[in-house]
Amino acid sequence: MSLDEILYKVGETAESFAVKSAKWAKRTLNEIIKPTPSKTPPKFKLLRKLIKRELTVHELLSLSIQLSFIVYLLLSLLLVLFGNELYLSLLFVVYFAYLRYTILKNREFFIEVEPYRFFYYGLTVIGFLSFLGYLLVRKLAKNVYYFYAYLVIIFIAVLGFRYLYKSRFTRDWTYGVVEEVKGELVRIDVHDDIRANVKPGKYWVESAEDVEVGDIVKVLVEERIFRSSIPKRVLEVHKTKSSSSEISTEPKAESENSSSK
Repeated sequence: MSLDEILYKVGETAESFAVKSAKWAKRTLNEIIKPTPSKTPPKFKLLRKLIKRELTVHELLSLSIQLSFIVYLLLSLLLVLFGNELYLSLLFVVYFAYLRYTILKNREFFIEVEPYRFFYYGLTVIGFLSFLGYLLVRKLAKNVYYFYAYLVIIFIAVLGFRYLYKSRFTRDWTYGVVEEVKGELVRIDVHDDIRANVKPGKYWVESAEDVEVGDIVKVLVEERIFRSSIPKRVLEVHKTKSSSSEISTEPKAESENSSSK
């Protein structure tokens, strides 16, 4: 093979590689911008090994988002200590793209996707603006009153976001599955429910209804400031004879309808 043929072959290979790389990059970018909803649930192999309790896909998604958000905050704090606005902004862009992709890609496996999307999008933006604002104030502040004004602005932003979220999504009830009945008390299994601010777990609640093990019940929750709410009392029996491993916190269709009202 002559030198001309070798160079031509190298050029042809490089051109083919560049074309394929450009097509792959385009497909990847399109998928990030407009994720195609997945038809199969994510595996969460590492989380399943770390968590002893059996969790639903919905709960694993919620937990993975919580953990990724904590990591994002820690990395942002580290960048703030080094005073780097550029890397802080790049981190925000990368994490927000990841968060958006994760939620939209797996939207069919959330009981309700909108509360989670609104909540974590809002927290991420507020967190970024808080860190960035601190860096700017630290550079421009001429006295301590600049920091006071910065804290007041952040406080107002957090309260405003809390009000918007509560007015759109918060409710004082959730669903659970009856696992044990003892007189007027029943033990229910509740899955993660961000709208009722209830953490997954088993709770003893009062029951004025005639319930049996396996019943799905609608439960009143008690709100606590700066802490998760607690299920308190059965309001009604929604459905009977279902296993807790087969149902989510609430019927998805009913929940989506109530959210859209």
